[in-house]
Formats: sequence, structure tokens, C-alpha cells
Amino acid sequence: MKQRHFLIFLLIVVVNMVMSTECNKEVIAINPSYEFLEKLTLTPYKKIYSINDTIWVQFQTADKSLYDKISNSRISTDTTFLQVGFYYHKLYNIGTAPEFFCDVNVDNSFNPEFTTLYAWYNLLNISTGCNSIQYFFKVGFIPKKTGIYSIEPNITLVNCANKIIQNYSTSRFIFDLADCNKDVWLSIPPASRGGELGFTDVSIDKKEIFVFQVE
Repeated sequence: MKQRHFLIFLLIVVVNMVMSTECNKEVIAINPSYEFLEKLTLTPYKKIYSINDTIWVQFQTADKSLYDKISNSRISTDTTFLQVGFYYHKLYNIGTAPEFFCDVNVDNSFNPEFTTLYAWYNLLNISTGCNSIQYFFKVGFIPKKTGIYSIEPNITLVNCANKIIQNYSTSRFIFDLADCNKDVWLSIPPASRGGELGFTDVSIDKKEIFVFQVE
């Protein structure tokens, strides 16, 4: 009987040791094969827009290729399409209920989906599709509410149907602007800023986020 208890105790110890070893294994980071970086145009550039102005954001390439930072060259990505998301983010004087802060102008061929997300985001999703010979999209944001906002793109490269995923890649799109209006962001009292402190500041500096005011 004592031997049986000892064997059960020994089994429990061994199982715990194995589980502990598995949990403490270092996570192996997968380095991407490509780090794609492209620029979005935004027109007209202003710090302050009026209600019913249109802020156009556009991306276009001559073919289906993207610039890769690792190889410092353009890489053919002709078996992919772009899944594009834009956050239209209210940064100041945020309410408590979801509402639309803007209208959007986008061609139906991009299968747009425009929704509210929490009380501080409008979200536009579009897709470029697989049948084109180049990457192209142009979307317009039409402010309908006063306040301070940001436009934040999130763009993912997706393999077309029946295509084998061969390489892991990251995609990052920045605005082709000299200034993304960090001063407008800093004009908000620190305790009232709707973005994430630290993250938003850095993202504006990297030109990943465009900030503006609507009057």
C-alpha cells in the first residue's frame, strides 16, 4: 500500500515537472520574410477641417508589388489582395454612446463596411480583391461632428483563394506627409486625451496616425 502511494506521489511530481518545463519554454519568434512599407496620400492636408469637407486617402501602385524594407526592393505580390481598415477615432470630448462622426465616400467595388465601434470609433473596412493588376483604393471621409479626430489605417496582405501561403510578412502603411499634426493632439488636455498615451504620440511621429480638428 505504501509503495502504491509512493508511486502516485512520484507520478504527480513528474507530471508537474513536465508541465512546468513546457510552460517555461521560450516563445520562438518568427522573423518575417518581408516587411512591407508603403505610403498613403492624404488630400487636402489641413489641421482644421469644416463639417462636410472631404478628406481623401488614396493608395495606388503600378503593379501588384510592394516595397520590402528587408531587401530594399519591390516584391511581386500578385497572388494577394489588401484587406484595409480605417479607424476614424474621436480623441476629445468623447460621449458614452456609439455614433457616426463622419460619412464615407468609397466605391462599392471595394465591398465597404462602415460601422460604429464603442463610443469613440467609426470603422471602415474595404477589400481590393484579387482580380486587379495593381493595388488601388481611394476613400473619402466627410466630417459630420465637431471635435478632434484621427484617421488610423490598418492594412493586411491576404492570400487569394486557392493560393498557398509561402512566406510570413508584415505590412505597415504610413501617410506621405511632412507633419501629421501632433500639435493638434498635444492641444488636448492630457487628462482628456482619448488615445493611448505613449502609443498615440509615437504613432503620430511615425506618421501612422493623422490627427485633425473639425469645426
